[in-house]
Amino acid sequence: MAKFAGLITDISLENKNLGRLVDEMQLALKSIKDQPDTTLIRAAGSILHDFYTGLEKIFERIAYAVDGGLPEGEGWHTQILRRMLANVPNRRPAVLSVELGENLNEYLSFRHLFRHIYGFELKWQRCQNLAENLPALYKEVDLQLKAFINFLSKL
Repeated sequence: MAKFAGLITDISLENKNLGRLVDEMQLALKSIKDQPDTTLIRAAGSILHDFYTGLEKIFERIAYAVDGGLPEGEGWHTQILRRMLANVPNRRPAVLSVELGENLNEYLSFRHLFRHIYGFELKWQRCQNLAENLPALYKEVDLQLKAFINFLSKL
């Protein structure tokens, strides 16, 4: 049995949920025309929010189980993403590539915005690119998480 069997299970389950969110976004995008109504914008925003939140749950589990704990302080959300892009000596390789991390930073920024405004203030121009790029982004997230799971399974 792998040393990190529980962590591998948690990452796999959360990754499956991320895939479900991508499927939901693709359905939402089919309903969206040039300028969607506020309900569709809110739905797309919620899916984007949930996607990054789910990814951050994975980061938190890795930080606790492998790294020795979460970053502390006000900017811990940014710091945990940065940590996932780095090798932790004698513990693990980078979970995600720097390039993927740069793309995910846009989703982190959006999640922050989403949490701090009213839904009716959300503009489609702010969501559209993130929503449309979500399937390709998730494909890369999925590949890199599976590579990390492969690393964990060998320990």
